[in-house]
Amino acid sequence: MANYKCMFFNIKLAERKSCYCAFCKVQRKVHSSKNLTLLSVVGLLGLSLLVTYIIWQTLDPRGLFILGLFLFVGEIFHQLRWRQSMICSNCGFDPVLYLKDPEKAGLKIKEFLEYRSERPEYLLKPPVQLPVRKVAAKGHNISLRG
Repeated sequence: MANYKCMFFNIKLAERKSCYCAFCKVQRKVHSSKNLTLLSVVGLLGLSLLVTYIIWQTLDPRGLFILGLFLFVGEIFHQLRWRQSMICSNCGFDPVLYLKDPEKAGLKIKEFLEYRSERPEYLLKPPVQLPVRKVAAKGHNISLRG
C-alpha cells in the first residue's frame, strides 16, 4: 500500500487490500473503505471551490450547493466501487449478499458458474475449486470418549 508520510499525518494513496475469497479461496484485492476518505473530501472541496470561482468569478455561498452535490455523487460512486469489488471475479461469491440471505448468494454463485462455463474468456483460467462439505456418517460414534 502506497503511503505519503509527513511529519504530522499519514495519507493512504492506495486503498485496496489483499484478501481471500471465502468460497473459492482465491486471493484477490478489494477496496478497503466503504465511505469517502479525508483526501477525497478535500479534493472535492477544492474542485467545488474551483467550479464556484469559474461560474461566479468569486467565492459565493451557492458554492456550498455544488460542494454538497459533489460529495453526494462522490459518495454514491465510492460505495458502488466498494460494493462491486466485494464480489469475487473467480466464482461470483458476494459476502454482503451472503450475510443478508445465504440462499440468494448460493443462487448467484450457481448463475455465475453457468455464465462462466458459456464464456470463452474463462476457458484458459483455472477452474473454480468448489468447497466440499464434510458430513458425519450416520451410525458412527463421534464422541471423544472412545
